[in-house]
Amino acid sequence: MNTGLASEAEQYDWLASQLSSADGKPVALFLHKPLYLNSPEDPELAASAIRYIPMPARSRLVEMLRTADLRLVASGHVHQRRDFTYRHIRHVWAPSAGFVISDARQEVIGIKEVGLVEYRFQPDSFEVRHVRAPGQIDVDLDSLIGS
Repeated sequence: MNTGLASEAEQYDWLASQLSSADGKPVALFLHKPLYLNSPEDPELAASAIRYIPMPARSRLVEMLRTADLRLVASGHVHQRRDFTYRHIRHVWAPSAGFVISDARQEVIGIKEVGLVEYRFQPDSFEVRHVRAPGQIDVDLDSLIGS
């Protein structure tokens, strides 16, 4: 986002088309980065800008989504599990399936553990389940890179 590339414009056009064809049905949006930490108005800080959808793309995306019956925003990227509701929209951050990032490298903003998220959708509802495989352990990035 914020690239100015033709493919980015095509992506926005595609999303607008999909949202307009939802015809009032509930929408779940899956994207790599979380939209924001706590709210769309969160300031973009240099220290955390890489974690969330950057401005002004975030504002544009949030505005596009206002027309939809958005119920869920599912993301990852942050390597922390988090599950919260802002207004009527549930935001679920999937943890990494590979490793956690130490507190020395990244502040705690969720739960630092490895795992995955399972979603089950019904016509007008959904369930979210945070899952860890039997015997799965939290591998710290520092142990992998030898810090």
